[in-house]
Amino acid sequence: MNKSIIFIIILLLAALSLVFVYSVDNNLLSENRTELTVSTEGPIELSKIIDDVKTGQYYKGHDNKTLAWMESLGNKQAFMGNGMIVVMSDYDAGKLRSEYACDAYITQNFECNIVENHSLGNVKYPKDVLLVENVKYVDEEIHFLQDS
Repeated sequence: MNKSIIFIIILLLAALSLVFVYSVDNNLLSENRTELTVSTEGPIELSKIIDDVKTGQYYKGHDNKTLAWMESLGNKQAFMGNGMIVVMSDYDAGKLRSEYACDAYITQNFECNIVENHSLGNVKYPKDVLLVENVKYVDEEIHFLQDS
């Protein structure tokens, strides 16, 4: 009889510790959550953006430290937003939508944790480069282009 009670107590403790770990993990994920808006025209391989920064007039005068940091991130994906480049893993990029339109542009909103934020520096059109994780898709907006 004692062995049965000890076994049941061990099971209860194991179940309680799993509940505790789950609640702590969810609280950590929900802290520092930010909602961002990016274009659905992606993802773009980070290596292609790095090549554009190195060679494009658009990025003339970029911050070399930020570029080196971007290169150190390895094989990542990116989405473009208003004044920002949002970098994430393939897994997180797969949680977002990829849609293209001819007479409209589509943006999508998502929640994430910002891991790091760097600036491309004193360029004509400054951009922040954000490394994010734990992406959660929220919704999208369609903006129709009007004829001139």
